[in-house]
Amino acid sequence: MSDENGATLSEQKTGTLDKASPHWLNRALWLGPQVAEARQKNFDASKPGFVWFDISRQLCDDVVKIGETGKGSLAVLLLDCQQVELLVRALLEREGVLTGAGSLGEGDWQRARALRPVGQALDKLSVSQSAILTGILGPDRDATLAKLTGEERESFSNAIHALVVQLSEPLEFEANRLGRALFARWARVIVTVAVVAVVAGLAGTWMSKKFGKPNLALHRPVTISSQYPSQGTDHTLLVDGDSDNLGFHTNNDGQQWVVIDLGAVHKFNKVVVYNRSDGYQERAVPLKLKVSKDGQNYTLLAEKKEIFDKWTAKNLNAEGRYVRLENTPPNHFHLAEVEVY
Repeated sequence: MSDENGATLSEQKTGTLDKASPHWLNRALWLGPQVAEARQKNFDASKPGFVWFDISRQLCDDVVKIGETGKGSLAVLLLDCQQVELLVRALLEREGVLTGAGSLGEGDWQRARALRPVGQALDKLSVSQSAILTGILGPDRDATLAKLTGEERESFSNAIHALVVQLSEPLEFEANRLGRALFARWARVIVTVAVVAVVAGLAGTWMSKKFGKPNLALHRPVTISSQYPSQGTDHTLLVDGDSDNLGFHTNNDGQQWVVIDLGAVHKFNKVVVYNRSDGYQERAVPLKLKVSKDGQNYTLLAEKKEIFDKWTAKNLNAEGRYVRLENTPPNHFHLAEVEVY
């Protein structure tokens, strides 16, 4: 939609944003001057020649639809020729040369040839093709078409189609100035936001490692009740900081458990348990979390009854050296990682 001055609503909103935004925001968005310049120079309904260009684009849609039945059809040929005239009119009026409502005269074509994009495009036509184009766009259209052999018509059709593409390129470029400037602006914003997010994430990880509470279970000794053959044999993986590995795997004969020795009596408030990631997660529940100072007498801290990927037991207010996890027998028991904070 546009108002009587030809400005689209999206341009009005963007323009309002640029005018109303504080200086720091304009600087943060970048390309403020470039967007303002693009908006001023953008080829749109408010600019001379745009009406002819817009009609040409509508005819181009028709060419595409009809072209599905044959590029060299007579309908496509006539539409391409009409597009040439419309694009030449648009380019002339962009330079301040009014063309009027009638067909382009000899003087109009001479002035058009003086324009670099038009002259370069028309020079690719042969003398005979230029004469055919003039005849089709003039009063002798039918007679001109009747004289064309099949080979001449196919060659002329290809040349005119290429001519349309070449004439429309500079106008399409001008008509998309604002869109390109806005895309560049928001691309920069998105890239910057992404970079800031990555930096913030890395900084957060570093801060957490530097100043956060340490994982008391990291690289501490692990003892299990029994060992299942050939799986989960490296128990250090339970406390290596990687939750994708299988930390241990017991047999299923009686009560199965795993104990982590924190090395000394510690106070801790949270335990994070990562279940096996490749299946059989139901074997871990019900899961009981216990603590002991001497490795003999254990106190129940929390219990998880629902199947889980990751269980975080919070607000434990616990104190002890040995952290024990056990499931309900008889059952195989296996976990991926345990963290204590």
